[in-house]
Formats: sequence, C-alpha cells, structure tokens
Amino acid sequence: MGFICKNEKLERFDFGFFLPTQVKFGKGKVANLATELQIENDLAEKSTAMLITDRGVAAAGLVDKVLAGITSTATIKAAVVYDSVPSDSDTALVEELASQVQANGIDLIIAVGGGSVIDTAKFVSVLGIYGGKAKDYEGGFMVPGPCIPVIAIPTTVGTGSEVTFIAVAKDKESGLKLPIASPYLYPRMAVLDPEMVVSLPAKLVAQTGMDALTHAIEAYVSTESQPFSDALALKATEMIYDNILAATQHDSDALAKMQIAATMAGIAFTNAPVGATHAISHTVGALYNIHHGLANAIALPYVMEFNLEACPSRYASLARAMGIEERLSDIEIGLRGIELVKELRRKLCIPERFREVGVPTDADTIDKICKLALEDVSMAFNPRKAEMADFRPLIEKSI
Repeated sequence: MGFICKNEKLERFDFGFFLPTQVKFGKGKVANLATELQIENDLAEKSTAMLITDRGVAAAGLVDKVLAGITSTATIKAAVVYDSVPSDSDTALVEELASQVQANGIDLIIAVGGGSVIDTAKFVSVLGIYGGKAKDYEGGFMVPGPCIPVIAIPTTVGTGSEVTFIAVAKDKESGLKLPIASPYLYPRMAVLDPEMVVSLPAKLVAQTGMDALTHAIEAYVSTESQPFSDALALKATEMIYDNILAATQHDSDALAKMQIAATMAGIAFTNAPVGATHAISHTVGALYNIHHGLANAIALPYVMEFNLEACPSRYASLARAMGIEERLSDIEIGLRGIELVKELRRKLCIPERFREVGVPTDADTIDKICKLALEDVSMAFNPRKAEMADFRPLIEKSI
C-alpha cells in the first residue's frame, strides 16, 4: 500500500486529461528560440511576431535575450514589442494590442513574463483574429476557433498560465476580473528556460511560488481531481515545499525545480480546477489590487482548515508529500500539513491576514468579499460546498 495516497478507492470512473501545450525545458532554450520554432511544422513559416511583456521584465534585460533568440535567423521579425503590461491586465489594453495585430500582420505572439502578461497574450490571440470586445468572449467556450499561436516564456515560478486554457483581464468599468476559457486558448508552446528566472526578486519568488503551491493543493482536493492530475499535483507540492525557501536565496537548482513544479501545477489545475482559495483571491485582488500570488498565500491555510473535514484523506496525502511521516489519523496529519503551510508562509515573510495589505476589516467589506467569492466559478470545484453563514467565518479569519 502506498504511503502517500494509501491506495485510496477510485471515486471517478469518467474523466479526461488534456495537455495540448508543448513544454520545452532547458538552459539556452530562449537563446535558440528561432531554431526551436523552425523544427515545428506549424510554426516554421511564422514570420511576424508581437512580443508582449512588462516593464520589470524589460528592465531585467530578459526581452533583449528573447529578441536575440527569435531573430538569430532571418525568418522571424519582431514587428511589435509592447513592454508595459500592468500587474493586472485590462480589457482596454488587450483590445488596443489586438488592433496592432491586425495592422501589422502578426502571425505569432510571444509572451515573456508572469500571469498578467501571458493572459494578455491569450486575449490578444483571440481578438487579433476574431475582433470585437474582450467582453464578447466572457465565460466558457465562447472563442469560435483556433487563434494566433502563443509562445509563453514564464519569468516567474508560479503562474501556470503557460499551460492553461484560461485568461483573465480586469474590466475597468465594473472593477472586476473578466475571465475567458476555451481549449483554443492553450499556448502552443511553453518555454521553460532557467536563465529567465535567475534574477527574479526573492519577494516574487515567494509570492509566485506560493501561487503555484496553491494551484497544486487545490487541484489535488478539487471535485474534478483524477489520477493524472493527482500525480502532477502531489509531485508539484513536494517540489515546491522542498525548494521554495532555497529559491528565494537564488539557488539555481531550486529555482529550476520551482519553474518545473509551477508548470506541473498549472497542468494539474487545468484538468482539476481550483477552489475557494482562488475564489477569495480573485475577489480581493480585483477589489484591492493585491498581487494574485500574495492573495492566494494569505487565504490558502484558512481554506485548508475550512475544507479539511470534507476530504481529510486528501489533505493527509498532501501533508505526507510535504514530509509528515507520523502514523496519525487523516485529520491529525491534515492539520500538521496546514501548520507546515503556515510556517512556510512565515518563513517567506508573507503577511498572515489581508488587513496587513490594506483590506478593510469592517462588516460591509467582509459581506462584499463573501458574496463575490461565493459567486466565483472556482467555488463549483471546492470540496466543501458553502453558504454565506458558514463561509463568512472563513473570510473573517483571513481578514
């Protein structure tokens, strides 16, 4: 009998697993990007690229590396380079970039950055072909067909967006985040080059790494969990827990492992969607402009406590993946795992409550967060179903 999973009973007999994104890992992959593209039949003839990134990535010199990599042969030119994606991309921006796609004959989009950058590229890949407004594609399965191929080059260790079919942009009119989801949104290729994360500041290693840990944990306890996603989620949990602290000290081996684990967690939660932690972080992030990884890190242990009784064996397996070896009940081992997450958060100097990052603590704010979080689509996959009466104490704890 397996020590981590205890050979648990198979609960689902009808599921699928999908991974259309090609993943390429290795040092020097960016420097040889043109060659990597040329050996793929559907990408070899692409000639006109739009590169999308943000100011921080550009300032770190990473854009120059990508540009050198794609122009190392005469086959690809970067017709448009946009380097000002904000921390929360917005619908007006993606619509503006889409107009440039059409004006410049763009047939390839290269996203260099974190989740906001990659999500921006996904929106642009849709609007650049099919036109309209971002809101026209809100929700699931509204994209009519194949889009401009996206090459995603993550520069953080947490987003997972490089292998997902989801994108989010902020709607400035409502102040809320507008999600779109479609199988056509998967990036064509994810390029994981350890050289692209070596200069990532420790604070962002911590926050994006905790984002990846949240993806792995929530995928494992998702109502849609299944053996293929479970394997990725458990391995990602182990790798992140073992390496995130060393990665903040710029240990190159730990950073490379975090990069791989983040993508594994992304594949896991694409097939077994996330739950209440993300419902809360989506809401708080949109209302108070809080970094997504930071919001997840704050909410995660409180949600784990909330969910524990709904699936104790699952949380026990996660705790064992993080190194708990005691022969205790599932509830007791699960509680030990939650304490490990809290301790890890403290070691990473991440705040314990949302009040520490500017979220008001009054009753009206708590009620608003509760209401919006409960309406978030992620709640559909949370292992414990919730109503306002039992969800409110969870929000109060996290505030």
